Amino acid sequence: MDMKKYASEHFIKIDDVRDGPIDGQIAAVRDGKYDKPDLIFESGDVLSLNATNRKALTRAYGTESDYWIGKQIEMFLGQIKYNGTYNDAVLVKPISLPLKDAKADTDQEKPLNDDILF
Repeated sequence: MDMKKYASEHFIKIDDVRDGPIDGQIAAVRDGKYDKPDLIFESGDVLSLNATNRKALTRAYGTESDYWIGKQIEMFLGQIKYNGTYNDAVLVKPISLPLKDAKADTDQEKPLNDDILF
């Protein structure tokens, strides 16, 4: 019996990257809590995106999250400024090549959807 359906989701936290960066391939993007998108990786792990990470991925892959699917990113320990103080955070770095012109992603074709509806 596959026990995955009984396991709770694992959200990537600071302790997961404290000993070094980890890589992940984006499998899906969904609405998360607190008006933040969640990245779901091929591994099943989840990363809730803060504004810093959302901006980094948007600069690399465009504003349409469909373009992010299949992209490889690195997650590492960094710091972000919040309410005037610096705090540890999981930060992302795009590994897959960026889109040619991510800022003008409206001119690009949307990824193909191979689903056939009958």
